[in-house]
Amino acid sequence: MKQKKKWCVGLCVGIFLGFSIESSAVADTLEVTPLSTIERKTTHKKSEDVTENFIEKIGETARDIGQKEDLYASVMIAQAILESGSGQSELSQAPYFNIFGVKGQYEGKGVLLPTQESDSQGRMYTTKATFCQYDNYEASLNAYAKLIKNGLSHDPSFYQGTWKSVASDYTAATHFLTGRYATDPHYHEKLDKLIINYELTDYDKATKNTKETTDYILPLDDPIVTSTYGKRGQSFHRGIDLAMDEGTKIQAAGEGRVTRATYHPSWGNYVTILHPDGLTTLYAHCKKNLVQVGQEVQQGEQIALVGSTGNSTGPHLHFEVNRSQSLVQEQLLDPIEVLENN
Repeated sequence: MKQKKKWCVGLCVGIFLGFSIESSAVADTLEVTPLSTIERKTTHKKSEDVTENFIEKIGETARDIGQKEDLYASVMIAQAILESGSGQSELSQAPYFNIFGVKGQYEGKGVLLPTQESDSQGRMYTTKATFCQYDNYEASLNAYAKLIKNGLSHDPSFYQGTWKSVASDYTAATHFLTGRYATDPHYHEKLDKLIINYELTDYDKATKNTKETTDYILPLDDPIVTSTYGKRGQSFHRGIDLAMDEGTKIQAAGEGRVTRATYHPSWGNYVTILHPDGLTTLYAHCKKNLVQVGQEVQQGEQIALVGSTGNSTGPHLHFEVNRSQSLVQEQLLDPIEVLENN
């Protein structure tokens, strides 16, 4: 049953193995090379946020293509992460947008870059090769999908073992790619780890419902709103602040699965919950977190205690609602509007 929403607003606004592919649908001349062999400039930002932001950029496109082409979007995204260094390689960035290391030309466009090859004795040497140049990530993802669906000129079924109608799950698809797309015998292990760590199987589902269909409730009973969502001077306030006595019970705004329960220098102790409709709620500055990652919680269940940890000037709850598990600012929603829509 939906809880009646009550609050007061305070006065302070507080690769495969060197094959050449002739497929005009994909590229004029096409070949895949692991990006680890390409001599290119790569930024050294290798944080979790970089990967999550990259997933945010390509995830929904990969989902749509996967549904349309009978492919595992999770595998597609994991390969893009691995082959492009989470979108940090020179080849994967503008103006090339080649996130799978595809050689050749695409619609007449290509870029000549240094790459490492091996001779008949297995010795590595540096040469130059032409790599496909795309207009955007979507074009690169579509070209990859056509490659996996169309196979090689001499073997159209070369990648058939990765199709969802053939592979029983994503692990079967990653195993099939090993030795075909890349020579690395541990290729499937690396892909599987990325899929698990970043929960990429969510993108294998047909749709991601981002409508606010859950009946959310206030995480505190009768709080005072001391700061609202949006611009606050020269900064941007990501959520709403709810003033309450330290130690007050914080309850889950809706049922879901705990995805984070940790400490952050700004948020202090905080908890995030992924809800069935695809939204994620965040509860920050907690005195103590009372749940663990992976735990399923019910609406109204106690998940933490009000505190003042992190960047905080007094006991309160900072509450956010986000369309994305990565918590990027571009996917934030105004919590008050979400609550008022229920």
